[in-house]
Amino acid sequence: KIRTTLDGARIYTHCLLACYDFVIYRVLAPYVWRCDPRHFLDLYHRYMSGNHADVGVGTGYCLNQSLHKPGAVRIGLFDLQPNCLRYTAARLARFQPETFECDALEPIRFTGERFSSIGLGGILHCIPGNLTEKGIVFDAIASLMELATQVFGYTILNRGVRKTFLSRVVFFLLHRMKVINGESDSAAQLHAELNKRFKQVNIQVIGCIALFTAGEPSFPQH
Repeated sequence: KIRTTLDGARIYTHCLLACYDFVIYRVLAPYVWRCDPRHFLDLYHRYMSGNHADVGVGTGYCLNQSLHKPGAVRIGLFDLQPNCLRYTAARLARFQPETFECDALEPIRFTGERFSSIGLGGILHCIPGNLTEKGIVFDAIASLMELATQVFGYTILNRGVRKTFLSRVVFFLLHRMKVINGESDSAAQLHAELNKRFKQVNIQVIGCIALFTAGEPSFPQH
């Protein structure tokens, strides 16, 4: 059966969202993927602007620890899963975020003021296909971008990284459950897809996680 973006989105029930932060940031990230969550937060602290969009919002864990003050930042939330949008919007109510339901594998139809930074938290490893196919996400967000927009995020890799027995087992189980995808995902593939679309690309691999930044988009602005 062909996997779709809805497969990964279905799991985000109210019950899962209630324990999501503990499972992802206290267990999986540090002990399975061997990447301390402080590295995710550091990306946000460094690159989140006062005019920011998050695509694939999860629970808004990193946004909730933003260094920006309410009233001094604009936040747009884009996600396919309405449960995630509602949960995150409520959590970030002090920032009065804008919410948009959309599929990041299709061009995002957005005509509002563009954003100076875009976070792609853990969305890439949730999307079906290899990184060449997932690269469509970088095209889909074009309508949100200014000429100087900074894009950043992180994703789980399965190739070209040192894996432990635990990381192999958890990846296998989550892949079977269609929670994560990308058996062939590697830093080299990610670099290739970003290089097609951005002039400045940086990728740091910690454990099984690639942390990336990309700037100066080279594709046409619509």
